[in-house]
Amino acid sequence: MNKKSILYKTLARALSLKRPHGGATVAGFTQWLVSRLPDLAEVFTDAAGNVHIDMRSSDDHRTLFVAHVDTVHKDEGANKFRKTQYKWYADGSQLGADDGAGCAMLMHLMHSGVPGYYIFTQGEERGGIGAKHISKTYANLLSQFQRAIAFDRRGVDSVITHQGWGRCCSDVFGLALADALNVDERLMYMPDDTGVYTDTAEFTDIIPECTNISVGYDFEHSDREELDVFHFNLLAQRCALIDWDGLPSERDPTVPDLKDIHDTGWSKGWWTQYDKEMDKYDYADMVADSFSEAIEEARAGYPEYLLDLIAEAAYPEDVDLALRFLDKRRVTKDLVDEIDRMAKAYDPDTALLNAFDALYAEA
Repeated sequence: MNKKSILYKTLARALSLKRPHGGATVAGFTQWLVSRLPDLAEVFTDAAGNVHIDMRSSDDHRTLFVAHVDTVHKDEGANKFRKTQYKWYADGSQLGADDGAGCAMLMHLMHSGVPGYYIFTQGEERGGIGAKHISKTYANLLSQFQRAIAFDRRGVDSVITHQGWGRCCSDVFGLALADALNVDERLMYMPDDTGVYTDTAEFTDIIPECTNISVGYDFEHSDREELDVFHFNLLAQRCALIDWDGLPSERDPTVPDLKDIHDTGWSKGWWTQYDKEMDKYDYADMVADSFSEAIEEARAGYPEYLLDLIAEAAYPEDVDLALRFLDKRRVTKDLVDEIDRMAKAYDPDTALLNAFDALYAEA
């Protein structure tokens, strides 16, 4: 199978399926990926369902590539989407480029012969279930890598240097990777310290340089999700040519960045507290990355995803019914700011429940 063919076949397959964690559809898609791996790949599936593919030919190859197979869909089965020459669009539900695009990128890199270790993870949209399992169970494996690369970021220009209010890769690495991508003058990447969460955040205590790269999707987690396939193709071509193991490794994962602690209050204990919160609450209702993304979209004038979270928090048994009692016209900038402040003072779940009361209107 040629490189371009596997890129688009994987992308089209991923986007044609709603893949909520734990369902038959995501399991079928995972097996579809496994059946189309390169012949020489060493493959195993761990207890969490993560698929590991070892494409290293020597100990000099110390790069880990990661993408997650699940989506935020609530139901499973076929998914419709629309195509134009330059963009693919959601059609009635989430597109699933988060992270179908990342899955397609990993398949493309493997079939292009890029050496490294690849993992398709489960349950990223439910709190990094698969990645947490890897960090707890396979620490010795993770210690073999100098860098962990996720392809799970919105937009077209980010090399993420911070996740979860803490540093995940050094500025030296971020700049070097951006420069390596920008060899193609049609790409304009730069270090970005506004990342929230993806699987590589779980590896920052072990792997020096952990990042997330923009793959061209926008409005993820909503039925307005779209993918810039022109950009995605350019990125795929360039990523297959990068000397990943030649990138610098400067960050010491055992030493917190003092500037980050001073500026943001982050410390290594943040992730411990995050794990405790993840154990206490349902991810679909409160996990920080989904909530933060919803707040950002609402501030930009697109409150639909925030309304979905509010409805799910108030009445998870029938989200559609709850939505009918929410007055979208009441979602003002002041209200969004108040929801965000309450989430920081208490927790997102409490903030969402209070927002339901503020937005409630007779259907």
